[in-house]
Amino acid sequence: MWNRVVSHLSNLEDVAINYLRRFPCMAEYTYDPISARITLFLLVVGTMAFINELYITIEMTFLQKETYAELNKAPLNVEDLRNHRMVMDDEFHGREWWDEKSGIVIEEFESRERFFAKPVHVAHVYVECNIIDGETGSDLLSRPFQFHIEFSPEEYENEKRPEFGCKLIVLRRKLYHFFKETELYQELVAHNSKKDESVRFTVSSGVKIYNAAKELLPTTIDDIQLCFLKIETGDSIRCDFVV
Repeated sequence: MWNRVVSHLSNLEDVAINYLRRFPCMAEYTYDPISARITLFLLVVGTMAFINELYITIEMTFLQKETYAELNKAPLNVEDLRNHRMVMDDEFHGREWWDEKSGIVIEEFESRERFFAKPVHVAHVYVECNIIDGETGSDLLSRPFQFHIEFSPEEYENEKRPEFGCKLIVLRRKLYHFFKETELYQELVAHNSKKDESVRFTVSSGVKIYNAAKELLPTTIDDIQLCFLKIETGDSIRCDFVV
């Protein structure tokens, strides 16, 4: 029985090597019998590794899609977002602890499934901006203008969970300062000064941000990180500057 198995495998090996020899690029690797066996072994192992990685990638992609589907369906409830299991549950995060016996710091990482289930931090967004008259609610521009906002690690490195990126307040403040540096804002100030009026524009009441689902993001959730607010990297979102 064992001899039959060995003979069958040997025949399969010969067939595979002969097939490889048909390709000009494999000629120098399969000319010698030993080299041919090594080449075949590496090809088989490499193919198995590729299939395994492909399977893991597909599986983890579905896990992440489930997370975003859950977040996109959920209402923007302040307490639910602050106490989201992926923020509060330590199983979703690595940790370090001191081992007294060995005298070294032990680092434990979350499981692969937990790691891929977490939303990815927002690296940059495109923001379509309008200027709104605070008294009449009418648009002051014929068409919106756009900011491209990027976030650097320094802006979220001190967060409790820095892997989730920046909070909403970081985006709100960036938009506030970006707008104040535009010629549009300077023209608005100049126009109002001629009428002996001042521009009433603040971070909290003047910057209205809407997520990718077109939902208004209130200041009550300014301490929530963007990836939990239905915003992903590269999304186009909206902002109204109320003056």
